[in-house]
Amino acid sequence: MATIHREFEIHAAPEDAWAAIRDVGRINEFITFLGQVTVEGDRRTCALGDQGTLREVILSVDDDRRRVAYTIVESPFNFEHHSASMQIAPNGGSGARFIWTTDVKPDGAVPPLSEAIDKAVESLKDKLR
Repeated sequence: MATIHREFEIHAAPEDAWAAIRDVGRINEFITFLGQVTVEGDRRTCALGDQGTLREVILSVDDDRRRVAYTIVESPFNFEHHSASMQIAPNGGSGARFIWTTDVKPDGAVPPLSEAIDKAVESLKDKLR
């Protein structure tokens, strides 16, 4: 199993960034290549345009750690396993650190998933101001 880890600065205050990320139904406002998002209980569905749909289970929304954990259980990408977390941490001044860790199997899924995550990172940096 491979791990993809991205950690980067954002301009939003930690509490503002957390308020946005903890609302798991708003993820498409910050990761702009996602289409319509629906949430029913702990299940989230994200449209990917002509690429299909992601079906996810939200594992945890932890206000103390400002961390959301989720797993993709169905996608057009044929993951054997996918689990991820997004966390907001103070940055020692203004802004915050965004920490995104994804575990995925098979290892061959890493290049295309890393590319998608990198696009999402750029979108997150732009939107979380």
